[in-house]
Amino acid sequence: MQDLRNITDWKNSIGLLPIKLFSESTSDSNFILLNGGKGDFCLQTAGDTHDDNYYYSSSWSSNTKNYVSVCDDHVKLYNWRNKKVEKINKKIILDNYSKFYDYIVKTSLNSQYDIIPFVISIFRKLRNLENDKSGGIRSLNLLFLLLASYNDDVAFNEIDKSTWGIQDIDFINPEFERYVQEFSKGLLGQRPDIDLIIRHSSGLLFQEAQKEALFFDKNLDLFTGTLSSNYKTRKLLYSSVHYTPAYIARTIVENALNAIDLASINNLKILDPSCGSAEFLMEILKQLKSRNYNGNVTVIGWDTSISAINTAKFLLTYEKREWSNRLSLDIRLVDDSLSEDWDNDYDFILMNPPFVSWDQMPKEARDTVKETLGAAFNGKPNQASAFFFKAVECLKPSGVIGCVIPTSLFSLSSYKEVRSRVSDSMSFSLIGKLGNFVFEDALADISILVGQKPKSNILPLLVWTRNEKGVVSDTLRDLRKLQYENLPSIDHRDYSIYTPDFFPLYGDNWKPIPLRENRLFKNIERFVIERSLTRIGDIFSTQQGVRTGNNSVFKISSGEYLALNDNEKLCFRPVIDNNSIKNGILVKDNYVWYPYSGSGLIIENENELISKASWFYHERLLPNKQLLEARPSLSKNKKWWELSEPRSWQFERKSMLCSTEFGRSDSFAFDIKNEFVIERGYGWLPKKKMSDNDKFFYLALFSSPLFDSLLSIYSKQLSGIDGWDLGKQYTRNIPIPNVFLNDLTESVAYRSMVNFGRAMSDGNFYSPNLINEIVTQYLYPYSL
Repeated sequence: MQDLRNITDWKNSIGLLPIKLFSESTSDSNFILLNGGKGDFCLQTAGDTHDDNYYYSSSWSSNTKNYVSVCDDHVKLYNWRNKKVEKINKKIILDNYSKFYDYIVKTSLNSQYDIIPFVISIFRKLRNLENDKSGGIRSLNLLFLLLASYNDDVAFNEIDKSTWGIQDIDFINPEFERYVQEFSKGLLGQRPDIDLIIRHSSGLLFQEAQKEALFFDKNLDLFTGTLSSNYKTRKLLYSSVHYTPAYIARTIVENALNAIDLASINNLKILDPSCGSAEFLMEILKQLKSRNYNGNVTVIGWDTSISAINTAKFLLTYEKREWSNRLSLDIRLVDDSLSEDWDNDYDFILMNPPFVSWDQMPKEARDTVKETLGAAFNGKPNQASAFFFKAVECLKPSGVIGCVIPTSLFSLSSYKEVRSRVSDSMSFSLIGKLGNFVFEDALADISILVGQKPKSNILPLLVWTRNEKGVVSDTLRDLRKLQYENLPSIDHRDYSIYTPDFFPLYGDNWKPIPLRENRLFKNIERFVIERSLTRIGDIFSTQQGVRTGNNSVFKISSGEYLALNDNEKLCFRPVIDNNSIKNGILVKDNYVWYPYSGSGLIIENENELISKASWFYHERLLPNKQLLEARPSLSKNKKWWELSEPRSWQFERKSMLCSTEFGRSDSFAFDIKNEFVIERGYGWLPKKKMSDNDKFFYLALFSSPLFDSLLSIYSKQLSGIDGWDLGKQYTRNIPIPNVFLNDLTESVAYRSMVNFGRAMSDGNFYSPNLINEIVTQYLYPYSL
């Protein structure tokens, strides 16, 4: 029978992670139940023991809206924002936890009066006071001093900075006391609680400290008399340093701890080589305390940012006072964590490593990545792959890794050797693809992974999310419910959570796919083995389109093309780019300069150029001559008016299947009249002689909804785009029927598909669902 005084029943019913609200010296009846900021709430299971203001201030300081207090026959719900206390009969909640939690969520919307905006406002005012343009380092230390002064209830100049992990501050503006007083007053009747702020609200301060102040408002605040909190900041949209959301760190740490029997280990050694503001390190310490771990813990954290290290030292030093000398800290500023000497006996390595592309790395960093990866080095690896590879090597024989990594590491061929070597040494308990909407102001496609040494037969729990904003936090809440209630799987429209029958799903690819598509994958791959299906790479050679080197010069609009004389028109061809295919039909929106024939370039000198393309020469080419000559992509043996990469396979005109560079099943067409040049797209060239009917067959197949499912399984979804990469690397393994088999070409299904494809090309038909009936009934009947 469920009991509202039992924290386990709350945990199992709504899928939130309960951790102790305060330090371990307080009662075990106070918790905060965490999801991802959305619907978090405080809970006291021992009944009302304080006045209303205590519950209001506690929930405010812990960055929640609600505090639930369980009494004998009812529950009290305190909401600080509404200054409202509701009494709810216990039976109502016991009958429907989910409905009660939905109500909590509806009353938990963020507001400008929350603790985070309040603290950030103080921080901004300190930055304006100090005119601090260097990443907020000095004003961040002043904020730490302010918090310490308020907590210890002593003057700020009497604080023992060493016990708080605060850097020495040479001079403190006399106006600083005003900000201490402003902070101590709180907001709307709520008084700040430093313990709760540091434990549950501190992470966002690091994110704010990384912003560069570009403008400082020296006006006084009308109500407080202190400086304004307004200043302009530059968001680092494409930075490789991404703040780890608390709900991501929480899930990784929870699953990492589940992999180890803590009762059998007296000493834990934990490393975060890119610790930032200690999000992972603080999280694992909080969860260890909630699990009543009584052993000793050594925490090592490195980072290249001084403000991050200062923040980590402050937070961890505060945390240390609750561990009775059982916690040792080694938090250091480093130039490059990969160049540091790593031990080989870590129990846990937890990290969100820098996502720096090869092209963005300085030479020294590239050399370090190459040395770290050793024989696994290939292509142009992301720096995160080297962190991941080194972390696995440096775990103890039973060690656990929990990390955020680029999704590309799961599937790109350049990481094949990394995946192979890691798979040989460890097994995974959790692998999740979370998409592009996790990091604030960043386009990175991220995944999470938890694994443990040594290699075993364990199969990972796979998490797949649709690449849409707001999906991930709900997914991770359901992940927790699945684990708490021991459910076999969850298959939601926006996410799937399940254990596959085998892993990797195909080849050496680690990428999670939806559960329904996993079933499709298993069925279809069986028929590849039986040779009823073949792979796209066995039928087609997928070729990349031209690269002009300067589209603004070499591409013209259809209006400009129509104004050309007939002779000059011969030097241009309609172009296929990402906007040129609409539901199987080719659209002539733009034209590209293409003075090539089957034997190559048809214009050998400038006199010929002027003669054959006078308008283009004078209006586009000549004004940009120096720019075109300086193109780094133009090889030395090419003329300055040539395309950088004209792709010789397009010199000879031939009918071909084509596609955009990225897209869906509506992104394929058949250029039967040999008119177009492919630029931002791909040509699908048969490896054997293929009739036009065969090409119409494949056009219809590629235009079916089932093909979207296949793309979802085998290809890569692109950031902010409802579609997939259609290039060879991602499509070559997709199973398709083989038109070179007689029993297919003589079938009714083949003839129907040919007719569909021909009608699509003529613009007379587009009915994907009707095509799908033939596809699923006759060509992939095992997909249903």
